[in-house]
Amino acid sequence: MKNILTFLTIFMGFYSYSQEVPKFQKTNYRDSANNLYWNKDLPVYISLSPNPDGSNGEILESKISEKYASPFYFDTEGINYIRTKWAVDKQTREYAYPKQEVLWEVYADGQPPKTIASFKQAISVNIGGKIIYGPNLIVSLKSSDYISKTKDIYYSINGEAYRIYGGNILFNKEGEQKLKFFAVDNVGNAEEPKEIDFSIDLTAPSSSCTITGVSLGNENIVSLTTKIYIDAKDNVSGVKQTYYQIDSLSEVLYYKGTSIPLITLNDGDHLLKFYSVDKVGNKEDVQTFSFYLDKSAPITVSDILGDKFVVEDKIYFSGRTKFKITSIDNKAGVKNVLYSVDGSDFNEYVDPFYMPNEPGWHIVKYFAVDSTDNTTTDEYSQKYLEYQMKVDKIYVDLTGPALSHFISGDKYSRNDTVFIGPNSKINLSATDPESGLQYISYSLDGELKETPYSSPFTLESLKTGEHKIEYFGYDNVNNRNIKTFNVILDNSGPVIGHKFSVVPSSVKGNIEVYPSGVFLFVTVQDDLTGVTNIYYSVNGGEKLIYKNYIKGFSKGENTVIIEAYDMLNNMSSYEIKFIVN
Repeated sequence: MKNILTFLTIFMGFYSYSQEVPKFQKTNYRDSANNLYWNKDLPVYISLSPNPDGSNGEILESKISEKYASPFYFDTEGINYIRTKWAVDKQTREYAYPKQEVLWEVYADGQPPKTIASFKQAISVNIGGKIIYGPNLIVSLKSSDYISKTKDIYYSINGEAYRIYGGNILFNKEGEQKLKFFAVDNVGNAEEPKEIDFSIDLTAPSSSCTITGVSLGNENIVSLTTKIYIDAKDNVSGVKQTYYQIDSLSEVLYYKGTSIPLITLNDGDHLLKFYSVDKVGNKEDVQTFSFYLDKSAPITVSDILGDKFVVEDKIYFSGRTKFKITSIDNKAGVKNVLYSVDGSDFNEYVDPFYMPNEPGWHIVKYFAVDSTDNTTTDEYSQKYLEYQMKVDKIYVDLTGPALSHFISGDKYSRNDTVFIGPNSKINLSATDPESGLQYISYSLDGELKETPYSSPFTLESLKTGEHKIEYFGYDNVNNRNIKTFNVILDNSGPVIGHKFSVVPSSVKGNIEVYPSGVFLFVTVQDDLTGVTNIYYSVNGGEKLIYKNYIKGFSKGENTVIIEAYDMLNNMSSYEIKFIVN
């Protein structure tokens, strides 16, 4: 019976722990699946024993490879094999069939694990290459080893003794931090320690408000010229943002160096709340500042005497309009009112005044000064003036709308005379690029009453002849333009007559009798515009164009209808009854 091959470990040295980085013994290891892992740096001796416990064994020597055989070292990371050429049946001691090798697996591991650190749940900022984290920082360590697997991860904080990593590391101490870590696998391969330096910032910024300009001492009474600033400091990660809120208004982001606007606030007590947040999320407790805003001053309003038109923020005046200023003060009383037009020097207001007699936009600035102005400094007076200043933008419109007209439908022109028919429509239009068109009106033949124009109109109700049309355009400040034109109304058709080529031979029942072969001649005359077309029909037949005469009448009674049209399509109809023998 052949001896069973076994693996025997030999004496291995033990490394002592140093004070800083632990030392680890290089060893072998069997996992739960009975796989054998061997540190690749350890020597290997092969011994033969007839017993399962390895007793009575002999270390195997090699004369052929004496230099490398006892001990030898595994040459390959991962799985290695020790083998015999042919397997032998345990009962017959003959070759087992089919023939096959006998393999003993050993996993050689000479590489240490690789460990990475993950930083979670904290805001970070990089300042000059230095990483700063905010509160609630958690660091997790994860190690990988592809052969014998990681046994333990070790870490050290700020030079403390290494300890075995058991889960997330919570950093809750402010200041500079030095984290070292490494891992060791199951056969004693230890990773070179890695080091990460960073800082923890757990302190919120500190903010305060600064008051400049007019304020009344400890009473915190401020005016609109007062400037309130917020100063914020953070000595580690730096201030990221500052916010403020006045009373119950919405919270507002504060921009460094700008004053908090007070212009929209009402007179009275107010509470300013503010706080800052640093770049890693530390939030300051809300700070407060109480103050009283006094912005009462003379109330100044403008009024308009005369024609005006207001659309949105635009005001239009006519040349007849005056500008009036009224000012009242509920405390000290109004001392005087000053105004300026188009950038001129300020003058004292006494009575309503006209705007400059120039069309276009004009700027009126005005303000009132109360009786306390002699107690203020020049600097404050200027700021106060800017606050109190009111500005009105006024357009002076000196001209009425531009007028035009045209005639739609039938019309006829001869020289400078325009002829229209009863159905011809008179169209009026007007435009005003300044204050805008208000309305159009018109009058006929000199009547004093103006009729509002809304749509084209006709003159069908008037007599034939010449008529005068006067129309008016009014803009929104009541400037008026007038235009006049004349037309000749022709509301009657041509005059039609007739004559036969022979005299009648007799009369039957008031109807004249003519011989066969008689010709009928038609005469048409129009005193105003002239004749355009003449048509006729005989005994209800087809309507034909009349040329020179009509002939070919039937024997018996005949009826001829004549229609004549003038240049305006006025039509006359004429009937002729007669008998042909």
